[in-house]
Amino acid sequence: MFDTKKGKYTDEENEQIIGKINKGLAEGVREREILREISNDLNRGFAGIMSHVRKLRSEYPERFLSNKPSADGENRLNSWSDQEEDVVIEWVNRYMDQGQSLSSAIAKLEKELNRTQGAIYQRIYTLRRKYPERFNRMPEPRPRRRRKLEGWQIQRPIIRDLDGSAPVFRPYLEDDTEAAAALERVHQKSENLLENLDASSNITEEDMVIKAFENRYGRPNTAIRTKLMELMEEYGHTRVSFSLFTLQDNKEFPVVITRFLEECLNRNKSI
Repeated sequence: MFDTKKGKYTDEENEQIIGKINKGLAEGVREREILREISNDLNRGFAGIMSHVRKLRSEYPERFLSNKPSADGENRLNSWSDQEEDVVIEWVNRYMDQGQSLSSAIAKLEKELNRTQGAIYQRIYTLRRKYPERFNRMPEPRPRRRRKLEGWQIQRPIIRDLDGSAPVFRPYLEDDTEAAAALERVHQKSENLLENLDASSNITEEDMVIKAFENRYGRPNTAIRTKLMELMEEYGHTRVSFSLFTLQDNKEFPVVITRFLEECLNRNKSI
């Protein structure tokens, strides 16, 4: 297979194209065959020749013998004659009746009609819609299946801070049932925490979050308390407390626990 020439057409090529088209049409040759011959002579792609001929016709209509297709559409570049359509239907029916694939029939028609497989397939599709009664077998309609979205593709509600200013991170949850259960756990644990605190004391939100951390993971040291205060200052108390209560629902939580367990075991090998 050789590479076709590309780039701007020369004046000599333009003259050759116009002359061959006029001569061929005067002799009654189909324009498609004329263009294929020009494509071979100039070593240019067939599609490029077709596009350039349209351009030449629009710029120099007076230089062409016939700028309009004939009444039967014979001179049209992509026109299909009745004979060609009959051949298409005949070969499709023959191959399908023999249990062979449609692609086999299209490959055969490509050689018979000297057209591309894409053009033949499109014509078969058009003929099936226009003349379904002429085909012995019609393809069964494909069932329309509803697309199933993965859990991470489903839009989740956004939980905002108490003042409504900043959106709160939504942890990964498998489904809506698990989401509702997680929110219920947060609500219940928050109520339990408040019940355990002295209602008369002037406790701050920071103290509540630190107390919640202590109830779940033990008393934090100075470094941990400082880090918790930094997180609350950056993300807000509600966001930190919500994430704290729903850590076990995050799919990465077991990974972190396992890694921490491994580090502990490695440090205590000598014990």
